[in-house]
Amino acid sequence: MRETHSGSSYPWFVIFPPPPLNIEPPRRNLWRFIVPLVLLNILVIAGLGTWWYRYTGTPECSLARLGHAVRAKNYGEASQYVDEERIANAISQSLTDVLLAKYTQKFKDDPLPFTDTRIELLHKIAPRFHDWSLLGVRNAIRLLLSGNGLLTGSTGFKVFDEHNFSGLHPVRSTVSGDIADVVIAGMPQPNPFDLTEIHVRMQRIPNSRQWRIEEIPDATPIFAKYFEAPMP
Repeated sequence: MRETHSGSSYPWFVIFPPPPLNIEPPRRNLWRFIVPLVLLNILVIAGLGTWWYRYTGTPECSLARLGHAVRAKNYGEASQYVDEERIANAISQSLTDVLLAKYTQKFKDDPLPFTDTRIELLHKIAPRFHDWSLLGVRNAIRLLLSGNGLLTGSTGFKVFDEHNFSGLHPVRSTVSGDIADVVIAGMPQPNPFDLTEIHVRMQRIPNSRQWRIEEIPDATPIFAKYFEAPMP
């Protein structure tokens, strides 16, 4: 504004001070960004927690823990995930049944006399053979669960470690209640049975979220193919 001061011919200018600047941050706009970020983090953490809780109760997680215990040569922990006695008995019985079927058929087909007598004798010694094979299967399972270097590829010698069980991994899993059928791939190649994968049956451990291998359903057909025997 221009004014003329009395007694002077020079103009005077009066400068008014500028209005005060509002430097207070826009709190409302800030909270609009903070609240969604906090909620997003909570959802992510909750989702990861839910996923982890579910995964730790799956057959795949129990198999992963079994593999870790074997590689660590921790037989005590590894044995928790395998019903050794049940599996050993089932494998021994499958082997006995297959060989019994093979030689029973062989005796029937050959022209030698006393066919019925030989078959009867064969059936009498079958239980004893089962007991002998049971000892061998038990020892083999224990060696594997104990992290035997020749089986897990940890001897430090390449010539021995080339074919081992360290590459086993589940590829398919079907869960029905407390029973799970799991297909495991990564069998060492070559192997005597020409297997690329194997089917195992697992059961949830009572009062636990962990699973245990209870059965190998493929044992009988595997032995039948190997020994070129009819299915018992």
